[in-house]
Amino acid sequence: MTPHPLRRHALKLFAGALLAAGCLSTALGQTTKLRVSTIPIIDTAPLQVAMAKGFFTAEGLEIDTTPSAGGAAGLPAVAAGQVQIAFSNIISIVLGAKQGLGFEIIAAGSGTGDTAPDMGGLIANKGTAIKTGKDLEGKRLAVNTRNAVGWLYAREWMRATGGNPDSVTFVEVPFPQMSDAVRGNRADAAFVMDPYMSAAVAAENMEVIGWPFNAVQKRVPVAQYAANKTYIQQNPAVIEKFVRAYNKGVDWANANKGSDEWLRIVSGYTRLAPEKVKDLVLPPFEKTVDPAAVETVVGLMRRNGLLDGAFDAKSVLHKTATAR
Repeated sequence: MTPHPLRRHALKLFAGALLAAGCLSTALGQTTKLRVSTIPIIDTAPLQVAMAKGFFTAEGLEIDTTPSAGGAAGLPAVAAGQVQIAFSNIISIVLGAKQGLGFEIIAAGSGTGDTAPDMGGLIANKGTAIKTGKDLEGKRLAVNTRNAVGWLYAREWMRATGGNPDSVTFVEVPFPQMSDAVRGNRADAAFVMDPYMSAAVAAENMEVIGWPFNAVQKRVPVAQYAANKTYIQQNPAVIEKFVRAYNKGVDWANANKGSDEWLRIVSGYTRLAPEKVKDLVLPPFEKTVDPAAVETVVGLMRRNGLLDGAFDAKSVLHKTATAR
């Protein structure tokens, strides 16, 4: 039987609607690939958790990580469009923003707590005579990158403990090689982050001689995830998905620290044995960045010759980094 013309027209409309719905479903199901520059340290655990637990996948994101020696190295790749997001230290992000490179913090990364020990310390060979900044004058100090957060707080620790930071020679060494640099006499001390700090103290006859972060500032906003402002404006939904998935990783990491699954994830990307990961000093994993804390960092940058003129800390914070 031939359908009535009106019914035939209705069937066509229905079929068209189904086709449109199918196309829409396909479009909604597409995966967005994000290249993220990161560092294999304990600070980036929530990112690795969110990847391992499928939080990014659930948001339709595929994360391709690119390891770097330090956060400062990842930002040029953001500026060049080689990666969309970089885990970087607050110093490098502020400097890039000040220089007009358009960096904005989209998600909190890692920070310190109110008391020592914390996630980063100065290590030296056990029995060393170096105990203060005064003792470190004229010697060599390993940091992952110059003019970055480790460099800044090492300088401020020297001041706080009676030393002249201009008298020390800073040697750039990636975190995983810092204990080798001290042991091999390429540096007299190193400002190293966990898990490498704890591993060095536990297995390599070394000791912590100072806690620069805690000695200078409580709750330091050490590092965050940053993107280019143009990319953020062109892809607001992608940024929101990334932050939403990342924050789920933060929640999971805070709720499951020390569990077997936590140990497997952290051990997997740091390449450290689970038993070495188990006793790490863990940083507070946050979901927001405190503008006042960033202002404090900006003040320290000015005192150490990294920043001239006015700079509004809030200008570098995208709304996803401060919204609760």
